[in-house]
Amino acid sequence: MKEIIEDFLVEADELISSLDNNLVKLEVSPDDLDLLNEIFRAAHTIKGTSSFLGFEQVTTLTHRMEDILNKLRKSEMVVTPEVMDILLESLDLLKVLLDNVRQGNQEELDLTDIMARLDATIEGQESVPKEESPVAENKDSDSSVSLSEVSQTNDTLVTVGQPDNVVDESPVTETGNPVASEGKSTADKFPQNSDLPGKPSRPQMLKKSSEQTIRVDVDRLDSLMNMMGELVLGRNSLQQSINRLNRDHEGEYELESVNQAATAVNFITTELQMAVMKMRMQPVGKVFNRFPRLVRDLSRETHKQIELKITGETTELDRSVIEEIGDPLVHIIRNSCDHGLETPEERTKAGKTPVGTVCLDACQEGSHIVIKVTDDGRGFGIEAIKEKAIERGLATRESIEKMPDREIYRFVFGAGFSTAKVVTDVSGRGVGMDVVRSNIEKLNGIIELDSEVGKGSSVTIKLPLTLAIIQGLLVQCDDEVFILPLSSVLETVKTEHSEVFYVNKRPILRLRDDIIPIINLVDILSANPRGFIMTEKPYIVVVGLAEKKLGLIVDRFLGQEEAVIKSLGSYLGSTEGVAGATILGDGRIRLIVDIVGLFNVARKIS
Repeated sequence: MKEIIEDFLVEADELISSLDNNLVKLEVSPDDLDLLNEIFRAAHTIKGTSSFLGFEQVTTLTHRMEDILNKLRKSEMVVTPEVMDILLESLDLLKVLLDNVRQGNQEELDLTDIMARLDATIEGQESVPKEESPVAENKDSDSSVSLSEVSQTNDTLVTVGQPDNVVDESPVTETGNPVASEGKSTADKFPQNSDLPGKPSRPQMLKKSSEQTIRVDVDRLDSLMNMMGELVLGRNSLQQSINRLNRDHEGEYELESVNQAATAVNFITTELQMAVMKMRMQPVGKVFNRFPRLVRDLSRETHKQIELKITGETTELDRSVIEEIGDPLVHIIRNSCDHGLETPEERTKAGKTPVGTVCLDACQEGSHIVIKVTDDGRGFGIEAIKEKAIERGLATRESIEKMPDREIYRFVFGAGFSTAKVVTDVSGRGVGMDVVRSNIEKLNGIIELDSEVGKGSSVTIKLPLTLAIIQGLLVQCDDEVFILPLSSVLETVKTEHSEVFYVNKRPILRLRDDIIPIINLVDILSANPRGFIMTEKPYIVVVGLAEKKLGLIVDRFLGQEEAVIKSLGSYLGSTEGVAGATILGDGRIRLIVDIVGLFNVARKIS
């Protein structure tokens, strides 16, 4: 029974996610009968299966929601913002009930208020004679449904296919409801009859013969990824041993077969590594799907007309990163809707359309994903940011006037920083954006703000596709070897002494048209900093973070190697400038440099 309940909870989560999005779509397209039927069937499935498993409160709530949906299907009620409000509130309560089931919480919730409001909604809109719905006619039979029937009715929920295409330009209703990403309706994939057969003697999870997907416990994937990491380390060690043999016994025939075997192991390991990493990848749309509902609710709260456009939701990202980016994006979108976008009256006076637009886009750039949230609102006044920064003692008037705009915008991500004149229930207290920056940096990502007064703002987030394995550049400082993420390395140079200058006693490298501050890497990461020592022709690694550049002085370049990132644990895990550690092919443990932390430490030193 435990496995059956777990299967129900997984499928219920998928159904509720689809209900969240489809109810928002229905508010925009109230005449879409296929969409309405799909919503009805999802609620009907949750009701039937919860009844079979004995979850009475889930059954009671979904049954009343189903009554409203059935009346909408039969045109006995009409879709209004008020009807959608009560349905969405019921859906939120349904999530709480299912969480209680998941946690084994036996305590029942008080449904009196929500049930009374659902009843009042039904009675308030009844304008034609009440008819018996198919649900009422088969109440005894459809309230008990097996998981096999759930699977037959909702086979699309357990089959992974191509996500629906996004419609970027869709009409917005006069009530200001957001436009969700609309795709092709899947109603035709379901049986047209809403009545399900009665309960069989024992539940079974029947799968269609054409199904080609399975669910895998994430712990198993994590375990597989760990074993894959160990295999990569073993391959690196094998390769180094063979390289030493080649140097000591160059040209010997027996080594040819060993080299061939090592090449085969390397190829297979690389292919297996890519396959395992792809298994952990999920479309970023899994996170994006929650935002149409969020924007719809914010539209109602702020009395604004807001259109949400989503693109690039099929871009894939590692599961560990997917789990962490949801909350930062919620903060950014809430700020865009509350502070960025104007009211319809303000937009009209400014010569804009009454409908404000928030765009959410994702795309892959090399080994990174770039997520951009853009709005066409009032934008950030850079002078207001300057004054606030000076007021809070974050910069002097003289220094802030010399800063580039992007550097000034970074003040917005400081703790407690807000230029909002009015604090609302949605935002404006200066909390949130500093948490956003902190969470993004924990993922080895960067966040940048760009804005133009009267035209809008854009927040860009750049994240690594995976946090498990990186390509690294090995560098030596004194007797220590460090690993720099190759994705952050812009170039390596052996510069002349004449190309290094001093500004305020700090060394600066002139590299072509760039002026780059430089620092000894050992001063940041070693227990024995040596201060700036200028050799005749220093080796410098130029690393980048967004538009910033920093030169790291090292003693030697040792080459490139694939590094499996291992946590340093709670004792050393918070060390600034260190992302983790790895085991090299020679068996030695080496630290992996955190570029974001490196810039923070370098700024403090300078």
